[in-house]
Amino acid sequence: QDRPPASAGALTALAAAAMPPPGVPQHRLSVAEPLAPAQARRSSAASSRSVAHAGARCTDCLCCLIFVVCIGAMGALAVFGSIHGNSQVLQRFVNGRDSHGRLCGVDGPVKDFRDVFFTLPVRSDPVMAASGELRPGIKNELKAVCTKKCPQSTSATSERQNSTAREGDLCPPDDTSAGLCAWYGGNTTELGFYCVDLVLFTESSEAGHWLQDLKVASWRLAVLPLIAVVLGFLYLVFVQRLGATCIWLSIVVSAVVPIFLGWVFFHEAGIKESGGQTMNQTFDRIDVKDLRYFAYGLWILSGLIGLLACCCCGTIKGIIAVLKITTEFLMDVPSQFVQPLFVGLAQLVFLAGWTLLFVQVASIGINEGDQQTCIQAGDIYCLKWDTTSQRWGLMFLVFMLYWVENFLHALSYYGTSYAVGAWYFASVDIVTGRRKIAEGGHSCCDCTLSIKAFCHGLTRHAGSLAFGAFAVALGRVLQLLLWWAKKKDEVVGNPVTQCIWRIVNCLADCFTRFVEFVSEHAYVEVALRGLGFCAAARKSLSMAALSPGMFGLVGNVACAVRVLGVLSVVAGTEYVGCIILWWFPPEGLAYPTAPLIVAGVAAFIVAEVMMHPISAAACAALHCYVIDEEEAQNSGVGSNRAPQSLVRLAADNRHVDLGVDAHRRWCCCRSFSLL
Repeated sequence: QDRPPASAGALTALAAAAMPPPGVPQHRLSVAEPLAPAQARRSSAASSRSVAHAGARCTDCLCCLIFVVCIGAMGALAVFGSIHGNSQVLQRFVNGRDSHGRLCGVDGPVKDFRDVFFTLPVRSDPVMAASGELRPGIKNELKAVCTKKCPQSTSATSERQNSTAREGDLCPPDDTSAGLCAWYGGNTTELGFYCVDLVLFTESSEAGHWLQDLKVASWRLAVLPLIAVVLGFLYLVFVQRLGATCIWLSIVVSAVVPIFLGWVFFHEAGIKESGGQTMNQTFDRIDVKDLRYFAYGLWILSGLIGLLACCCCGTIKGIIAVLKITTEFLMDVPSQFVQPLFVGLAQLVFLAGWTLLFVQVASIGINEGDQQTCIQAGDIYCLKWDTTSQRWGLMFLVFMLYWVENFLHALSYYGTSYAVGAWYFASVDIVTGRRKIAEGGHSCCDCTLSIKAFCHGLTRHAGSLAFGAFAVALGRVLQLLLWWAKKKDEVVGNPVTQCIWRIVNCLADCFTRFVEFVSEHAYVEVALRGLGFCAAARKSLSMAALSPGMFGLVGNVACAVRVLGVLSVVAGTEYVGCIILWWFPPEGLAYPTAPLIVAGVAAFIVAEVMMHPISAAACAALHCYVIDEEEAQNSGVGSNRAPQSLVRLAADNRHVDLGVDAHRRWCCCRSFSLL
């Protein structure tokens, strides 16, 4: 009954010969033979030592200390910003001042006149010269006036007419009596509460427009993260229930649809050749020969899809096996559906607090400039910074945003990996075929396992998680700086410099992807073995080097499912956001660009967290299988813990990794041998 050390042929022989005991669903157990009671106790004890009691010591304490100090520095920066900042001045991005210094829509005399426009006094010369160009020095004559409604042009040539008076009740009485409630005839664009003639103010800052749009749409934006959470939850349920079925269904649809379209083209070609009436005018403009060529091309495409599906059947079955592994885990531990909600909520709370802190720090050293001087320069907001000290604080905040968000990502990955370890090494109920996890997590409302995993990660391995998050954040910030430098050099237009920047950006992207790959697998090893980050990273790299085929397949499938889920959640959230802003537009919204961008970023953050159970579960199950095999080889005691789909996937890919039957990797014979 003792299973010998696994080899290239041993796993295949076990997969073909062994059968699960009666009454147990076949997909629940591996194909190894049941263990004797004494062996089961020894194997359970070995697993308990490697997983249940892994991480009894704290790891990477120095990194944990540095991370806590940086969090404290953010608090100190918040205090410094509240003392030396001037966030009230940022009101100028929302409400403008008139020529008398009154804040339109806020101060008493102009409280009923919310908007501000820039005009010329009554009977002033036209803004356009006879040549069609702006009259020199025109901005020196402009005056800021509060109004109830933005002025608009009355004719195509109105900008070449003298300034005329507007209705008296549209402006404050003192400006009306002074002849300032006038308009020179140009068209204005309502940017928040600013009425701007884009012909004159072509250099207006977009920051104020975006800030105003975000403010007026804030209540509508608040519901969009909840929409993203619901869409992410539905996607997880969809993958759990119909993931494997949809893969085959998509392949069948991809092969059948070209056949049907080819038949339509061929049928319409016959009708057109016989002089009949086609179903659409589009077919009337296409030659009969071309219609038949289109039909032949579609049929050839369908045949190629079928041939590719046949020859890559083994790879497709491997993809389905990966999905089955995650499905079994999510069915036994449904609390993983809820775990991402906690991390997502923590990320949104941190993002909201970080935004307030960023605005507070950005207001350090900000003051209002001279109104007339700013108008001459084309700056309608008239805000100036008299110091550059806030730049260092903003740079630090940007890096901390990446670091903390990646730390929460690592914590979520750790929590799922910890849950997978508890699930994989738990005993199986002979009657129900479900794994009995002592830590809980058997329902969506039972969050005991997730809470224990989070507490274990924060109290024992916060330094290791912070270490990995720091490495990923460093790569992301490096990419951001290189992108900014490349954009700055694109103005020069030197092709050699642009080529060099593209190469450097490509290398930086490869480096960041490599760091993310190592970090995510290291988080799994930290959760399962209790190693420090560096030791976990070395162990993960050695495992990936010994089994590149299996690690590559599992990683690619998990990444593909996660990317598809993120795209689905972001697209769905943006669509709902467009509908909300279109049907219920907030007052003062100039463009929906900024609100939709913020909604997309929030949906992306939520989706990334919501998709963790899929990618983390697949990777963690693979690590658990390797740990299980290592212990079985070292102790000489067999194990029957691995799900059957994982055992068959490992046996198949181990043939490829060892070069056995490598010539049959894309062969249909290999594919059908797995059936």
